[in-house]
Parts: sequence; structure tokens; C-alpha cells
Amino acid sequence: MKKIYLLLIALITTNAPSFSQNPEAIYEKAKTYYFTQPDSVFTIAAMLDSIATNEAPDLNYARAAHLRGVMFQLRSKSDSALRLFEKMDYHSERVPDSTLITIAALSKGLMFANLGALDSAMFYYFKGEKVAASIAADKYHQRAMAEIARILSMKGDHEAALTKYRKYFQLVKDTKNPNDLATAYAYLGAEFMFFGQHDSSLYYMNRALTLQKQLGNIPGIAAAQLNKGSIFQEQQKFDSAIYYYQAARDNYETARFTQGLGQLNLNLASLHLNVGNTLQAISSLNEAITFSQMIGDLHAVVEEHRLLSEAYSLQEQYTLAFQTLKEYVTLNDSLIGIEKEKSIQELQTRYESEKKEQQIALQISEISEQKVQNQRNLAVIIGLIFIVVLLISVILLVRSRARKKQVLLQKESEINLREKQIEAAISSQEKERSRVAKDLHDGFGQMISVLNLNLKSLEVGDKDKHEVFENSSKVLDEMYQELKGICFNLMPQTLIKHGITATLQEFASRINLTDQILVETDFFGLEERLTDVQEISLYRISQEWVNNVIKYSDANKVMIQLTKDEKEITLLIEDNGSGFDPELLKQGKGNGWKNMNSRANLINGELELDTTPGIKGNTLIVNAQTFVEEPIHA
Repeated sequence: MKKIYLLLIALITTNAPSFSQNPEAIYEKAKTYYFTQPDSVFTIAAMLDSIATNEAPDLNYARAAHLRGVMFQLRSKSDSALRLFEKMDYHSERVPDSTLITIAALSKGLMFANLGALDSAMFYYFKGEKVAASIAADKYHQRAMAEIARILSMKGDHEAALTKYRKYFQLVKDTKNPNDLATAYAYLGAEFMFFGQHDSSLYYMNRALTLQKQLGNIPGIAAAQLNKGSIFQEQQKFDSAIYYYQAARDNYETARFTQGLGQLNLNLASLHLNVGNTLQAISSLNEAITFSQMIGDLHAVVEEHRLLSEAYSLQEQYTLAFQTLKEYVTLNDSLIGIEKEKSIQELQTRYESEKKEQQIALQISEISEQKVQNQRNLAVIIGLIFIVVLLISVILLVRSRARKKQVLLQKESEINLREKQIEAAISSQEKERSRVAKDLHDGFGQMISVLNLNLKSLEVGDKDKHEVFENSSKVLDEMYQELKGICFNLMPQTLIKHGITATLQEFASRINLTDQILVETDFFGLEERLTDVQEISLYRISQEWVNNVIKYSDANKVMIQLTKDEKEITLLIEDNGSGFDPELLKQGKGNGWKNMNSRANLINGELELDTTPGIKGNTLIVNAQTFVEEPIHA
């Protein structure tokens, strides 16, 4: 009968920081939810899988696999848990992350120990101990030491196990970590049972139970209660034993911990047989068999069938006793066969090793004979390597020159493009200066002449002063309006003060006053202003294109639409004029298209033109990136 029960999750639960969106913090916080919020653990594991598609894939896949593995372990789904710990180990090795490698090794060791594969468990515990020591991870190094001691105890070497447990206790008592101390107390309490030192067992188990209650570790509480029940059963204090067994059952059922329920029922069955409660023993054994089969503990199933056969015999149910005994023999033979197979495999491995050693001895002479030949071949190989290195160097040199040439050509292309943009910008500025000068000369020159004549007429005295004043006032008004128009074309004050939407509306209104063409505007997503560069560039492109439509198209309607979303700003200008060949515009001598392209490049945008000769309707589209920084306005 097993007397020791494991505090399984103490190995991997640690205190964690406050929850945040940092993957490491999410992972650490999830480990505090194993017993309080199990559904949240699966949710967080799914979150880490989602994060892994873009950020640190192997690291976050390993974390997610660990969380799911622990939850399946708690639910006694050993095969699923072991597969997940294997997945954790695989991704941890790929990072590599030594801490996660250590946790994966310890978790796999724990699963193999629960399945009775003690040699495999010991292998992974030694691996975890080695990796933990290499990174000075004292916590995991100490846990590996405790688990190795537990395997020694399960193999019957209780002296060595107790020595190692005491060393483990000395290491963790100074850290004052309640998880580690609870584990140390429980292991010591369980181990003293093998030496019949029940007072020491109860002392350490009571301390373990107190700490587990403080931690709220329900499986840990149940394990301590189960061990206390075992101690009282050894002392034949059956009422106390039953009390703690029942308390352990309640906690195991709360935690849905199948493995604990299996061990509990096996202990209860043994107790009931001791006190003559055969029917209760049979009931407990049937439950124990169910739980042991669920977790795949074949050793426990064999022992439970043996006891169940004895119980049926005591009840004089000989048919059931015989059937159960047959099942016991079959299962025991199967178990012996499995163990024999393991022994045969070990012997086969040893035989293969000895055979290989003989083959190695025979090959030594052959190797010595080949040394001379190898030395001869070495010179040839070195020569070939030199030739290969030389060829590789030549190829790399040629590729390097080709790459440099390509880079130079690309830079020349960029310089040429930049020069053309600068040329287009200068030409545009000169054109604008010429237009402003012409507007000032033609408009202001004439009006200043008229104003001058009006003022000189006062010297002659043949005109009414009031009439002269009114005429001069009208001329000044016209001059003011002309000046406003010139200023609007240069840099609209509306754009500076109120933004692109107000400016395009004013621009449309000015054109609509001519009654030559109707310009409509539509805006979406522009509740907040754009950056200065975006607003000026989009306005100049709109101004240039609409002026071209007015000059060269027979359109009578234009729609200006400006939209913005999280990623993109789109300017769409449609007119109902006749279509034309876009290549004539792009390759023409004028700078209009070049100017619009330069403006679009300033805002990381692109121009698209949709027009077909002979078909009504033209569309200009500007797609630009949405900037995240706040605009700075005058």
C-alpha cells in the first residue's frame, strides 16, 4: 500500500506580478490561477498562442503548453499532460530558454513518476537538476533534488531519500518561500512514516497542512490530509484516520483531482479491511480501480484487484472473488511482462554495447592501417578545400561588386528622380511667381491707374468730391477683392486657421460663383485636423487638378471627396468631362503632373488617374498614409 502522496503542483506554482499585457507577466499570473480560476488558465494559454503568431513564437508556445499541461495534470489526464510537456520541451529547446527547459524536464519527470516509470522520471529530474545548476536557478535546482529523493523513496532506498530530503529542507527553510517549505515538510513527514516515527511524521505533516491552507492550494491541502490519515491508520487510530480521509475526499472532489481520489480510496479500503468493514472496503476498492484506470496507474490497479479478491472472499462471494483473482493474475502477468520487456531491453542495450566494444577493438587495427592512407588523402583534401575556398571567394567578390553596382545604379536613379522633383518644384515656383506678377500688373496696375485719375480729378475741380470718393471707394474694394484672391491662391488663410475641409469648401464656393462649373465637396473621418504637410499637399493637388479641369475639359460638374481612416487618407476628384490619353498628360512638357506627384511624395502618397479617350468621366485618386503624430498649425 502506498503511504506517500505527492504535492504535485507545488513544483510549478510561484508568486507572480500584477496582470498586464506583457506575455511573461500574463504567463506568471496564470500560474496563480491553477486552483482558483482554472478556466482563466486555458483562456490565457489561448492568448499566448495568439501572441505567438507574431511575437516570440517558440517562447510563447512553450508557455501555453506548460499552462495546459498543468491543468491536464491536475485533472489526471496523464497522456494529454505528458504530450503538452513534450511540446513545451521542444519549443523551449528551440528558443533556447534554460528556465523553461528546466521546468519542462521537472514536469515530465513528475508525470513519469506518477505513471510508475521511475527510471524515466529519474532521467528527467537529473536533466532538470543539471540545467538549473548551470544557470544558478536555486529554486528549480532544489526542487529537482527533492524529486530525486522522492524517486529514491519510491524505489525503497529510504535512508538515501531521507538524507536528501533533509538537505533539501535546509536549503529552502532560509528562503521562507511557503510553497517550498510546504513541499519540504510534506516530504519529510511522509518519509518518517517508513521509519515508524509517527510523532515526527505528524509534526511535519501538520506544518505542511498549515502552509497549504495559507496558500489556498486545494490539492496540497488534500494530500496533507491524506497523509495524516495514513499516519493515524498506522497508529490504528481509525476514527481520526477516517476523519482526515473524508476531509481529503472533499478537497480532491473540489479540485477534481482523480489521482488523489484513487489513492484515497485504496487507503480507505485497507482501513475498512483492517476493522472488518468488508462491504465498505469493496465499495472503496471499486472506486479506486475506476480512478486508477483513468490515470493509467497499472501497479495500483493490480494491487486493488488483489485486495478486492480478498474482500469478496471475506464476504463469501466466491464467484466474484475468483473472477477478480483471475483479473488480478492477468493484470499482474501483463505488468510482469511489461517489466520483463523493460529488463530485456536493458539487457539488449548492454549486449549491443558489449558487441560494439568488440567491433571497436577489431576496427582499431583497421584504423591504424588507414591512418597512413588518410594522411596521404589529407594533403589532397586540403588542396581541394583551398581551391573551393578560392572559388567561393571569387564568387563572393563578383557578387559583392554586382551588389555595389546595383546600389550605385539605384542611388543614381534616386538622385535623378530627386533632381526632377526639385526641377519641377522650382519650375512650379517660377510659374507661380510669374502668375502672381501678372495678376498684380494686370489687375492692380489698372485699378491703381483708375484710382490715380480719380484723385487727380480733384485738382481740376470739375467733379463732385462725393462722386470721386464713391468711385475711389469702389476701386479700393475691387483692389481688396483682387488681393484676397491672389492671397488665397498663394496660401489660403482658411487653410491655416480652419483646415483642409473648410479650405476646399471655400475653394469650391469661389469657383461656383463664376457659374461656369459646379464644384461639390464631401468629407468623412476628418473630425480632427491633418498635419500641415498633408493639408497643404492635398489642397495644392486639388487646386491644380480642378484648374486643369476648368481649362481643358468640357465638364460642368466636379466632385471633391476626402476621406480618412486609421491607415489611409484618400482624395477622390471626379468630373463629367471628356476622357483623354493619360500618357499625354504624364509625358507632356508642362509641370502640372510633376508638381502633383511631388506633392503626393511629400506625404508618402501615390497618384492614380482613371480616364479613357472618348468616354465621359475622369477620376483622380490620391492615396496617402495616415500620420500618427499631431499636426502643428500656425
